Amino acid sequence: MASRALVIGPADYAPDSGIASHPEIGQSARMYGQVLESDPRWGTDAVEVLPAEQLGSVNDVMGAVQRTADQAEPGDTLLVVYVGHGACWSDMPDDQVHLAVGSSRLLQPHTWLSSWYVYRAIRRSRASLKVLIADCCYSNLLPQLSGEGTKRGPLGVGAEGTCVLTATKNNPRADAKGCPRLPDGLDTCTPFSGHLLDVLTRGTRHHDDELTLGLLRDAVQARMHGCDTPHDLPNMILNGGREGMPLFTNRMARPDRERTPSAPASAEEWVETMMRESPYPLDRLLDDPANAGRVVTLLAQQANDAGRRLALRVNERANRYFERPELFAQYWAEAGQALLA
Repeated sequence: MASRALVIGPADYAPDSGIASHPEIGQSARMYGQVLESDPRWGTDAVEVLPAEQLGSVNDVMGAVQRTADQAEPGDTLLVVYVGHGACWSDMPDDQVHLAVGSSRLLQPHTWLSSWYVYRAIRRSRASLKVLIADCCYSNLLPQLSGEGTKRGPLGVGAEGTCVLTATKNNPRADAKGCPRLPDGLDTCTPFSGHLLDVLTRGTRHHDDELTLGLLRDAVQARMHGCDTPHDLPNMILNGGREGMPLFTNRMARPDRERTPSAPASAEEWVETMMRESPYPLDRLLDDPANAGRVVTLLAQQANDAGRRLALRVNERANRYFERPELFAQYWAEAGQALLA
């Protein structure tokens, strides 16, 4: 796999543009790069933070989005992070959100990047999970990512999911001034990105080794809600995916996390537990390659897309987990036929 992440953070604008420059935007982009590069699920080769010289024009920014989207393959995760200014004009035909680039001017919509173009590139990517994180004003108006470009996965159905995580849910204004309650380095980020990065850096008490979409949303909302500094709460829009889809590594030390729930006894019990989204220790399943393969087969045989997507998630973990050929062979002997059907 070669999952791809692109971080876009235009912080500086011309003095006569009418757009305020905020160092917190640039700091947020830099910190996203550092945190993602140190995450085992991502790494240096998978993360690109656009430098200042590539943030000045719509063509440069959109070209980077298109290139990153085109590089992602089936089974990959595509992540696009935008931190900056967002705008929405009442005299435009609809509520389309525009994203600022370095050459944008406040009252000239044609100098801004249309979110429609970003959405189109992400939608048409072959990645299995597509995620947009938008930290900007009017991000609450961004729609779901589903749409054209649906690909059919190895199970014969649309295997991808999409997620939009936005800085605001109800208030169109996103704060730029840093939150003083965050640790050094994150207190000079925007509040939403600072709290999100704090979750990625510290992890959560959940037993799983991965931060799923749902865990990430819940943790960021809880920390922003419990912060002494008032914040609007972020929003998440899922389509075609599940809250249990993994995105980042849970970096909290194991002794500090909640106890791992007991493992189901049989393949059938595993499927029942996973389908009702109860907590389950996936690593315990992978300790038995043949049983993991049977679970994948049973999930693939479910009558709905949720089972098929869970089968792909287990298979993604199995591809990384079974480094020894003999273990992977035991797994594939049980799962291969279902995955290739």
